[in-house]
Amino acid sequence: MTRLTRAYGGGLVRWRFGTTLVATSMLFATSMLLASPARAWNDFGHMEVAAVAFPKLTPKTAKKVAALLQLNPRYATWIVGSTTKAAKERAAFMRAATWADAIKRDKGYKTDDQKAPTASQNLGYGDLLRHPYWHYVNLPIKGDATPTAPTSVPNVATEIPILRAALADAVTSDALKSYDLVWLLHLVGDVHQPLHCVQRFEKDDPQGDVGGNNVDIAGDTPPPICDDAQYCPFGPPDELHAFYDDLEGASYATAPAAAAAAALPTPAAKKAKLLDVDAWVQEGLALAQAVVYVAPIGVGHGPFTVDAAYEATAHKLGKERIALAGARLANLLNEALGK
Repeated sequence: MTRLTRAYGGGLVRWRFGTTLVATSMLFATSMLLASPARAWNDFGHMEVAAVAFPKLTPKTAKKVAALLQLNPRYATWIVGSTTKAAKERAAFMRAATWADAIKRDKGYKTDDQKAPTASQNLGYGDLLRHPYWHYVNLPIKGDATPTAPTSVPNVATEIPILRAALADAVTSDALKSYDLVWLLHLVGDVHQPLHCVQRFEKDDPQGDVGGNNVDIAGDTPPPICDDAQYCPFGPPDELHAFYDDLEGASYATAPAAAAAAALPTPAAKKAKLLDVDAWVQEGLALAQAVVYVAPIGVGHGPFTVDAAYEATAHKLGKERIALAGARLANLLNEALGK
């Protein structure tokens, strides 16, 4: 078998093609995909989180958020197709939640190292570093007797409090608050995906499995909503991280994301009011151990065949985490901007 690799869902998905001749158009499409970035939730999932949060914003918060989003360089592209003021504000809020992934494809930005002196800087849109390590925190899970490694910083757990504090600070400029806002819209979603909180260590991955990116799967079905031309034509994801990223769908359309968000379960009010990011990460750790890294997912690279029961449980988890992320995002923004 010939193995072609493309970036997908926080890591590299390996699409397998036979050794027979592949059409030129398919090869071209695949070559384009090779340059695509890793993601965390899909755009659809991040827009869902934002769609849950949007109607929960207080009028004061919503007004401030709308003004801050207009300072983003991509604002005009976010509101394409929206005609009313209300529609523009909702579309901008939803699509802004995808900005931190979009810059991974922007040639004007550079990927930087987690150990660099610039890793924790909070400078605003003048910062053209992608900060990929802001998207996750790798709490260790033991798959076997292999030693684990300490969690590196900065990460999503250290960055959210920095961005949140700047957003609430009375003397912070609106330009910086706009930058921090779009990062927060994204990172609050990221940290509620369990595989953005952990990585597993075992003999095949002594350096860690990169949040399930090194775990191959088979037997899963395509995302329930799938109109993303970059990903959907190639079938369902074949690694664990991408499977969880795409639980709700793969699309950049706001209407289906808003409709899916409206159908999500309502989280408990007490959980929604919990705004401690360290507690969120611990939730992700517990869920990864109790739901993600369980049969039929075994130790090693697999491939492991996902059965209907595992997939159903995963979809239920995805809906619950996205709904909770949206409720918490609204409470966080109301606290930071609504006072």
